[in-house]
Amino acid sequence: MEQAPVIRPLVVGDLEKIVSIEQEAHAYPWKKSIHLSCIEQGYPSLVLEQGRAIIAYVVFNYLYDECHLMNITTQPSVQGRGYASQLIQTLYEHSKLAGMKAIVLEVRESNHPALSFYTKEQFEKIGYRPNYYPKGQEREGAVVMMRSLTNHTPA
Repeated sequence: MEQAPVIRPLVVGDLEKIVSIEQEAHAYPWKKSIHLSCIEQGYPSLVLEQGRAIIAYVVFNYLYDECHLMNITTQPSVQGRGYASQLIQTLYEHSKLAGMKAIVLEVRESNHPALSFYTKEQFEKIGYRPNYYPKGQEREGAVVMMRSLTNHTPA
């Protein structure tokens, strides 16, 4: 019988594994230095482990009364199994306990799987940032989305 996933705080010892997942999952991955900076600055980020192996992570930070979801990624070989949903539910719980009123994020306008995921998670489009993300020699716009934490009950 397979063990239930474990969600725990992301620590510096997780850096190599999350960078590896990031590079495997994204056409334009975050650099290792960005991940390290988030860890060093104490962002209250999380990893999801299955059988003691990290298979997903979420990087976020709190600013005033908003949680900024910066990166949520699942290892490509296990995508579609609900791990991101489990992580984001834990993010909601942590954010509420920290006094946050909403979750805010930017997502590439071409990232249809992510847009669908966030819509399913009851995020609403609240804005657009043109030329926000690098895309080869060009730039790509970002959809800005928000989910209130005060108007939702647990699913």
